[in-house]
Parts: sequence; C-alpha cells; structure tokens
Amino acid sequence: MKFILHCFFLIIFLAKNVNSLDFEEIKSDKGINFWFVEDKSVPIISLSFSFKGGAFNDPLGKEGVSNLMTSLLDEGTNKMTSIDFKQSMKLNGIKLFFSTQKDKVEGTFQVISSNKKKGFQLLFDAINEPSFEKNEIVKVKNQIQSSIKIDESNISNLASMKFNENFYINHNFSRINKGTIKSLEKIKRQDIKKIHKRNFSLSNLTLGVSGDISKNEIGKYIDLVFGELPRFNENEDIPKFESLNIGEKLFDIETPQTAVVFGQHGLERNNEDFFAARIVNYILGGGSFQSRLYKNVREKKGLVYSIYSYLLPYRNDGIIIGGFQTRNESVNKVIKMIRDEWKRIKNKGISKEELDNAKAYFKGSFSRNYTSTMSIANLLEIVQYYRLGTDYFKKRDEIIDKLDLDYVNKVASKTFDEKKLFFMIVGKPN
Repeated sequence: MKFILHCFFLIIFLAKNVNSLDFEEIKSDKGINFWFVEDKSVPIISLSFSFKGGAFNDPLGKEGVSNLMTSLLDEGTNKMTSIDFKQSMKLNGIKLFFSTQKDKVEGTFQVISSNKKKGFQLLFDAINEPSFEKNEIVKVKNQIQSSIKIDESNISNLASMKFNENFYINHNFSRINKGTIKSLEKIKRQDIKKIHKRNFSLSNLTLGVSGDISKNEIGKYIDLVFGELPRFNENEDIPKFESLNIGEKLFDIETPQTAVVFGQHGLERNNEDFFAARIVNYILGGGSFQSRLYKNVREKKGLVYSIYSYLLPYRNDGIIIGGFQTRNESVNKVIKMIRDEWKRIKNKGISKEELDNAKAYFKGSFSRNYTSTMSIANLLEIVQYYRLGTDYFKKRDEIIDKLDLDYVNKVASKTFDEKKLFFMIVGKPN
C-alpha cells in the first residue's frame, strides 16, 4: 500500500514539473556557449548541434553542395578511411548523423559514456578533418542522384518539390536541398571544401548537450571538438519572404491519384502570436483525427485518406503548409473545402471547447521531448536556435494558459487567409 501511495504522489509531482527543464548555460574555456543537462540515469552522452547557413547558401548552379558536404562527413577523415571510420564508430557505440536543412546544417552525436574519449575524437575528426576523398565524392553523388530519381517517381515527394519550386518566388528556398542531377555533376571537391568552411564556424554554432558527464568535463570535450573552428565566418540570416505565390498551379502527369501540397505565409518561431497560431492550426488541420479538415473532408465526405496542415517556422519568417492525396475527380472539391475551412476559421474563429482541448494537448504532449538524452539535447538546441529565451521552459505553460479565446481568434483572423493560399497540384485532375 505504501508503495502504491508513493507512486501516486510521484506521478502527481512529475505531472506538475514535467514541462520544466532545468539546464545550465555553460561557457567553455575557449568561449563556446552551450546549454547542458546532466543525466546519469543511463551511461550515454548526447549532442545536438547546428550551424546557421544550410542549402540557402548553395551557389547558383551548384545546388546540393551543402547536402553533399554533410553526406560526406562520416565517409572518411584525414586519419581514417570511410570503412575504418564507420567500423570505429560501431565498435565504440557511437551514433553520428549530419544533415542539411534549408537554413542550417545539423548534426547529432551519441556515445556510451565509457567510450567518450574515443567518441569525441572521432567527432572532432569528422567536423574538422573530413577528407572529401574523390572516390567517396563520386560514390555519394551517385547515391544522392539515385535518391532524386526515387523522389521524382513518388507523387507525394514530387508535389513537395514542385511546391517549393513554385511557392517561394525569387527566394533560395525554392531550390531543392539535394540539388538536381545536373547541378550535382558540376560540383567539384573544391566547392565542397569551400561550403564546409563557410558553414562550420563558431559564430554559426548552436549546441545542446545532455547525458552522463559532468559540466567541467563536457566543457573540455566541447573545446576539443569545436575549439579549432574559425571564430567568425558568419552566414547572414535568411531574409524574410518578400513575395509568395498564390492561386493554383498544375504539374500534369498520368497518375490514378493526384497529390496536392498547399500553403500560405506564416510566422517566425519567436513571434509573439506563434503559439496562438499553432493552437488555431491544431484545430484546423494539425490535430490529426480531431481537426476540422480531417473530420469534414475525410470522415464526412470520404474524399481523402489523410489531410493535414502545420506551421513551418524559421528564425526570421515562416509558412503554413499542408497536403493531401485524392482521386483525380475529387481534387477541385477538396480544394474548395480547404478554402472554405480556411475562410471559416478566419471569419468565425474557434470555440471555447476547441481552445481548451488544444491547450490541454500542447501542455500534455510536451513531456515527450524529455524521453531520452538525445531528445533533451535536441530541445536545448532548438530553443536556442529560435531565440526563445532562457526562461522558455518555465514560461511555456504560462504562455499557453494565458491564451484567451478573443486573442486567439484575433490571431486566426489576421494570420489565416484563404486568398493567400497556393495549391501545387501534381497529377491529372478532372
């Protein structure tokens, strides 16, 4: 009985504190700032880091060079071949992954704490001394070109690619992160080295760390890995979207179903209206089976298998994006229903019951970010990158609680606009 009562009070305690994350702001001896959570519950150390820049900075005609560069970082260093490097990671319980986003280069690193010395040395080698060996460049280029062909043969992926290409007018976000088959052919080893140098500098770095290591020790390893990078080589912030496409555009191909990606201008992540807009979108199209779009288009009419929308924020701007697939003869009907729901939420807003349910969801679901050292490290990196403030974890629930119906509906009215929607249609609609 005592055990049951203990568990009960423990659950109550966790429920009250689960969305509060205590972390330390640390500045290493070499002046590198990062956020850190010490966690000795499992013998693992996790890092999540990013460098501002990404595919946005790919030179014209050499689109995909940043993605090619990050794909090569674990394919050999000045000290080890690709095979030896990957074998060493496997033997030492190390996970290392790099990727290129539109606005940043990202990396995650995880190591068993007993092997941390070897692990951090390998991470140093990958970041500071990648070999970019010519045979590996050819191999990875071929892999990326094959994946581009696969993307182009998948109607959903093709719709996303065409949406980016046509929605972001005169903005580098219109380009595909992977580049094209032709642009990859133009990329030389020197281009890869140049884009590596441009991205990897301390002025571009954002870093979160969590795991089984003391704050004094982690500072030394952070200096080891990142301390020799150039201090200043700052990529410019991504400019705001001066103009975004509206209306509809068709990419006509023979297919039994049509895929549609749609969107409009949105909000940057640290905008004061962002959370209210997220609540509105959750009710409109982000709440899975509970959303208005799903209930009206899927459940009542049976026109789609799934339909969704979500806020896609960047540091200085953002969009609202969604998508669906349907039979060719149903495309126009679904588009009209989306426009109608967009107009309804703009003009009439949401109900008190919808608001309360959405607030409960966002407060209750946040604890999923605390399930592992890696998820915590990711969260620390994200909050820093979007400049949400050191008090974000303490004030997040308070922000949600203060969202009243009148304010949320004002945000819905000024943010969601059916006249600003753009629909990229890929298929053969009747």
